[in-house]
Amino acid sequence: MTHKFILFFISSLLLIACADETPMEAVTRDINEAERQHEYEQARQKQEQIQQQEKNACYNGTSSYSKSWCCTNYGYQCYTANSSSSVKSSSSYYNYYYSSSSYKSNSSSTTTYKYLTQSKTMKFSLKSYKQTTSAWDGISAGGAYSDGDPDISFTIYFIASGGQSSSSTTGTLLSLQDKGSWSGTATKTISVPNGTQNIKICPNVIDKDAFSNDNMSSGYCYTKYDIGTLANNSIVKQSDTYASKYSLEWEWYLY
Repeated sequence: MTHKFILFFISSLLLIACADETPMEAVTRDINEAERQHEYEQARQKQEQIQQQEKNACYNGTSSYSKSWCCTNYGYQCYTANSSSSVKSSSSYYNYYYSSSSYKSNSSSTTTYKYLTQSKTMKFSLKSYKQTTSAWDGISAGGAYSDGDPDISFTIYFIASGGQSSSSTTGTLLSLQDKGSWSGTATKTISVPNGTQNIKICPNVIDKDAFSNDNMSSGYCYTKYDIGTLANNSIVKQSDTYASKYSLEWEWYLY
């Protein structure tokens, strides 16, 4: 009698759970998830193209951004060591050449490698999150800006000058439920391999759901180039500027 009751109880729970989602709703959910994944991949590729174009423009001195912006983000158009006022172009100040599968830059006084000549440690910190839409799941929540349940993590790629790459993840730095904003410091330390020239950071924002998790990430990654020129403890501040449903800010430095 006891076994029959348990089987009946389990069967009843399964029927109740299945009743929450019709076959048509399940198909629609799968289609929406596939479309989001496709949009994510397209957005990621577009962002990489934009960043490469920006880097080339800074290198050639044709960027619409300021020379100080090019210097901070890509290491081009920087001030010379012996000049306090003039800014020289990369063609006149730097003599770039390829050596041992890695780039380095020459000046008359010092040699600065654009890749790491030794492994370092990254201190990565998530600083803030805010939901910026009342239609988090594509359905208006009556004006609420706190119906999302995001798990936030980051995938970090370490790219050598020859194109070889490795990656690491921060793991979940923040997990919220029906809370629209957060600010503070959630930190992870990560080893950065010797020979790394560029660091690419990809935010992952996953909405927890009773049946399946939804990828709400913007699909964009953000690259800091020529990290060999960064001084120890020099803070790099970044944000998910292409996100449409949330704002996200983080920072990191090497030591």
